[in-house]
Amino acid sequence: MKNLVFILVAILLNFNNLRAEQGNSGDPGTPATRKNSVYFELLGNGVIYSINYDRLIPLEKGLNLIVRFGGNEYHGVTNSQLSFNFIGSAGLLFGKRVHFFETSFGYTHFLREPDRLFTLAAGYRLQGRKGLVIRLTPMFIANTQTVDSFGGIWIGLSLGYSF
Repeated sequence: MKNLVFILVAILLNFNNLRAEQGNSGDPGTPATRKNSVYFELLGNGVIYSINYDRLIPLEKGLNLIVRFGGNEYHGVTNSQLSFNFIGSAGLLFGKRVHFFETSFGYTHFLREPDRLFTLAAGYRLQGRKGLVIRLTPMFIANTQTVDSFGGIWIGLSLGYSF
């Protein structure tokens, strides 16, 4: 599993290097949007909190593909064992300069719990020129565990840094 994650991240980073000469700001003399972000998310895909990395891949002016990997630790409801959980999502980022509309489809895998969460999100992203990232993301969560009551409408708030 670790090898697969490493290979996927390496492919994504190298894919974008092929397009390194193309900025996505659209205005000459304006710096391109930073493509890497690391942020802390409260609630959101990780249910309570998560630490995340995402990568923007420019598609065309004002449109980027966004790929996200993250995780957290969680003490289960039914036991006190520590569980590490993994988050993955992909989506589109619309906008330019610092204000963006972000959509994504995601998956959260809980290692010690039977829950598997699928998320559909759409929200606002502020990505400042000096690195500040703030995300407010309402989402719908579908839980594969039918006896669990968690799921439905949810929200995530993120704060981080882009580089």
